[in-house]
Amino acid sequence: MQQTLVMLHGLTGSQSLMLPFASKICPDGCELFVPDAPFKHEKRGFCWWNYKSDTKVKPQKIKITEKLLVEIQKSIDYLVENIPKEGKVILGGFSQGAVMAQIMLLSSISKRISGLVLLGTRSIEERRLRDALKSLKPIPVLWMHGLKDEIIDFDDSIDLANIIEDEGWDVTKIIHEKGHVIPLGEHKKIIDFVNEIFLDNT
Repeated sequence: MQQTLVMLHGLTGSQSLMLPFASKICPDGCELFVPDAPFKHEKRGFCWWNYKSDTKVKPQKIKITEKLLVEIQKSIDYLVENIPKEGKVILGGFSQGAVMAQIMLLSSISKRISGLVLLGTRSIEERRLRDALKSLKPIPVLWMHGLKDEIIDFDDSIDLANIIEDEGWDVTKIIHEKGHVIPLGEHKKIIDFVNEIFLDNT
Protein backbone atom coordinates (compact mmCIF):
# COMPACT_ATOMS: atom_id res chain seq x y z
CA MET A 1 0.00 0.00 0.00
CA GLN A 2 1.27 3.46 -0.87
CA GLN A 3 2.03 5.66 2.13
CA THR A 4 2.85 9.35 2.23
CA LEU A 5 4.44 11.46 4.94
CA VAL A 6 3.05 15.01 4.81
CA MET A 7 4.88 17.64 6.87
CA LEU A 8 3.51 21.18 7.18
CA HIS A 9 5.73 24.13 8.03
CA GLY A 10 4.89 26.79 10.60
CA LEU A 11 4.05 30.49 10.32
CA THR A 12 6.60 32.31 8.10
CA GLY A 13 8.07 28.92 7.16
CA SER A 14 8.42 27.28 3.78
CA GLN A 15 8.86 24.00 1.96
CA SER A 16 12.61 24.61 1.74
CA LEU A 17 12.93 25.10 5.50
CA MET A 18 10.87 22.04 6.43
CA LEU A 19 12.24 19.68 3.78
CA PRO A 20 15.58 18.73 5.44
CA PHE A 21 13.84 17.65 8.66
CA ALA A 22 10.97 15.96 6.82
CA SER A 23 13.40 14.03 4.62
CA LYS A 24 15.28 12.88 7.70
CA ILE A 25 12.21 11.40 9.40
CA CYS A 26 10.65 9.92 6.25
CA PRO A 27 10.96 6.10 6.14
CA ASP A 28 12.55 4.39 3.15
CA GLY A 29 9.81 3.50 0.68
CA CYS A 30 7.45 6.21 1.92
CA GLU A 31 6.41 9.07 -0.35
CA LEU A 32 7.12 12.59 0.97
CA PHE A 33 5.02 15.71 0.44
CA VAL A 34 6.19 19.02 1.92
CA PRO A 35 4.16 21.92 0.49
CA ASP A 36 4.40 25.67 0.82
CA ALA A 37 1.22 26.96 2.46
CA PRO A 38 -1.17 28.78 0.08
CA PHE A 39 -0.91 32.21 1.73
CA LYS A 40 2.14 34.44 1.44
CA HIS A 41 3.14 35.92 4.81
CA GLU A 42 3.52 39.70 5.00
CA LYS A 43 7.09 39.48 6.29
CA ARG A 44 8.56 36.22 4.93
CA GLY A 45 7.63 32.70 3.97
CA PHE A 46 4.10 31.35 3.93
CA CYS A 47 1.19 30.67 6.27
CA TRP A 48 -1.85 28.40 6.46
CA TRP A 49 -4.02 31.39 7.32
CA ASN A 50 -3.13 35.05 7.66
CA TYR A 51 -1.99 35.84 11.18
CA LYS A 52 -0.98 39.19 12.60
CA SER A 53 0.14 39.44 16.21
CA ASP A 54 -1.84 41.68 18.53
CA THR A 55 0.27 43.37 21.17
CA LYS A 56 -2.67 43.25 23.59
CA VAL A 57 -2.84 39.45 23.70
CA LYS A 58 -0.38 36.59 23.75
CA PRO A 59 0.72 35.55 20.25
CA GLN A 60 -0.95 32.14 20.43
CA LYS A 61 -4.45 33.40 21.15
CA ILE A 62 -6.42 32.97 17.93
CA LYS A 63 -9.77 34.65 17.38
CA ILE A 64 -12.15 32.52 15.29
CA THR A 65 -13.61 34.79 12.59
CA GLU A 66 -15.42 34.20 9.30
CA LYS A 67 -12.31 35.36 7.47
CA LEU A 68 -10.18 32.85 9.35
CA LEU A 69 -12.60 30.02 8.59
CA VAL A 70 -12.61 30.90 4.88
CA GLU A 71 -8.80 30.88 4.79
CA ILE A 72 -8.60 27.58 6.67
CA GLN A 73 -11.06 26.04 4.22
CA LYS A 74 -8.87 27.21 1.36
CA SER A 75 -5.88 25.47 2.99
CA ILE A 76 -7.93 22.29 3.54
CA ASP A 77 -8.98 22.27 -0.12
CA TYR A 78 -5.40 22.96 -1.22
CA LEU A 79 -4.05 20.00 0.78
CA VAL A 80 -6.83 17.62 -0.25
CA GLU A 81 -6.16 18.50 -3.89
CA ASN A 82 -2.39 18.02 -3.67
CA ILE A 83 -1.88 15.11 -1.28
CA PRO A 84 -1.67 11.80 -3.22
CA LYS A 85 -5.17 10.43 -3.81
CA GLU A 86 -4.43 6.88 -2.65
CA GLY A 87 -2.93 5.19 0.39
CA LYS A 88 -2.36 6.07 4.02
CA VAL A 89 -1.10 9.49 5.12
CA ILE A 90 1.16 10.18 8.09
CA LEU A 91 0.41 13.83 8.75
CA GLY A 92 2.52 16.20 10.80
CA GLY A 93 3.59 19.75 11.23
CA PHE A 94 5.31 22.36 13.34
CA SER A 95 3.52 25.21 15.11
CA GLN A 96 0.82 26.60 12.76
CA GLY A 97 1.43 23.62 10.46
CA ALA A 98 0.63 21.23 13.30
CA VAL A 99 -2.64 23.08 13.93
CA MET A 100 -3.40 22.56 10.24
CA ALA A 101 -2.59 18.86 10.65
CA GLN A 102 -5.23 18.65 13.40
CA ILE A 103 -7.75 20.48 11.22
CA MET A 104 -7.27 17.87 8.49
CA LEU A 105 -8.98 15.39 10.83
CA LEU A 106 -12.16 17.19 9.74
CA SER A 107 -11.37 16.90 6.02
CA SER A 108 -12.35 14.34 3.40
CA ILE A 109 -9.00 12.52 3.85
CA SER A 110 -9.48 12.06 7.61
CA LYS A 111 -9.95 8.28 7.44
CA ARG A 112 -6.72 7.90 5.44
CA ILE A 113 -4.61 9.53 8.17
CA SER A 114 -2.62 6.81 9.96
CA GLY A 115 -0.68 8.96 12.44
CA LEU A 116 -0.17 12.53 13.62
CA VAL A 117 3.09 14.33 14.45
CA LEU A 118 2.26 17.53 16.36
CA LEU A 119 5.33 19.62 17.15
CA GLY A 120 5.38 22.92 19.09
CA THR A 121 1.68 23.63 18.78
CA ARG A 122 -1.75 23.96 20.39
CA SER A 123 -5.36 23.24 19.44
CA ILE A 124 -7.19 25.95 17.53
CA GLU A 125 -10.70 25.13 18.79
CA GLU A 126 -11.43 22.45 21.39
CA ARG A 127 -15.01 21.59 20.44
CA ARG A 128 -14.23 20.94 16.78
CA LEU A 129 -11.14 18.95 17.70
CA ARG A 130 -13.15 16.77 20.08
CA ASP A 131 -15.81 16.25 17.40
CA ALA A 132 -13.15 15.02 15.00
CA LEU A 133 -11.55 12.73 17.58
CA LYS A 134 -14.91 11.21 18.49
CA SER A 135 -15.82 10.52 14.85
CA LEU A 136 -12.63 8.66 13.89
CA LYS A 137 -10.88 5.44 14.81
CA PRO A 138 -7.96 6.37 17.12
CA ILE A 139 -4.53 6.57 15.51
CA PRO A 140 -1.06 7.08 17.06
CA VAL A 141 -0.21 10.68 17.93
CA LEU A 142 3.18 12.17 18.76
CA TRP A 143 3.09 15.45 20.68
CA MET A 144 6.22 17.46 21.46
CA HIS A 145 6.73 20.81 23.17
CA GLY A 146 9.48 22.83 24.81
CA LEU A 147 9.31 24.06 28.39
CA LYS A 148 10.95 27.35 27.35
CA ASP A 149 8.70 28.00 24.35
CA GLU A 150 7.92 31.74 24.30
CA ILE A 151 5.66 31.58 21.23
CA ILE A 152 3.18 28.97 22.45
CA ASP A 153 2.89 28.48 26.21
CA PHE A 154 3.66 24.98 27.42
CA ASP A 155 0.38 24.89 29.37
CA ASP A 156 -1.62 25.70 26.22
CA SER A 157 0.17 22.93 24.34
CA ILE A 158 -0.17 20.25 27.01
CA ASP A 159 -3.91 20.98 26.98
CA LEU A 160 -3.89 19.70 23.39
CA ALA A 161 -2.27 16.41 24.40
CA ASN A 162 -4.73 16.06 27.28
CA ILE A 163 -7.75 16.62 24.99
CA ILE A 164 -6.54 13.92 22.60
CA GLU A 165 -5.92 11.47 25.44
CA ASP A 166 -9.26 12.33 27.03
CA GLU A 167 -10.96 11.12 23.83
CA GLY A 168 -9.24 7.74 24.13
CA TRP A 169 -6.38 8.26 21.67
CA ASP A 170 -2.82 7.17 22.48
CA VAL A 171 -0.36 10.07 22.70
CA THR A 172 3.42 9.72 22.78
CA LYS A 173 4.71 12.81 24.61
CA ILE A 174 8.13 14.40 24.22
CA ILE A 175 8.94 17.31 26.55
CA HIS A 176 12.23 19.11 26.01
CA GLU A 177 14.03 21.96 27.74
CA LYS A 178 14.32 24.26 24.72
CA GLY A 179 12.01 26.81 23.12
CA HIS A 180 9.97 26.96 19.89
CA VAL A 181 12.18 24.54 17.98
CA ILE A 182 12.55 20.88 17.00
CA PRO A 183 15.71 19.94 18.91
CA LEU A 184 18.24 17.76 17.12
CA GLY A 185 18.45 15.50 20.17
CA GLU A 186 14.78 14.54 19.79
CA HIS A 187 14.92 13.64 16.10
CA LYS A 188 15.51 9.91 16.66
CA LYS A 189 12.35 9.58 18.76
CA ILE A 190 10.35 11.18 15.96
CA ILE A 191 12.03 8.98 13.34
CA ASP A 192 11.21 5.86 15.36
CA PHE A 193 7.58 6.95 15.82
CA VAL A 194 7.02 7.62 12.11
CA ASN A 195 8.83 4.44 11.09
CA GLU A 196 6.64 2.31 13.38
CA ILE A 197 3.48 3.72 11.81
CA PHE A 198 4.88 3.13 8.33
CA LEU A 199 5.80 -0.49 9.12
CA ASP A 200 2.41 -1.16 10.73
CA ASN A 201 0.71 -0.15 7.47
CA THR A 202 3.10 -1.84 5.05
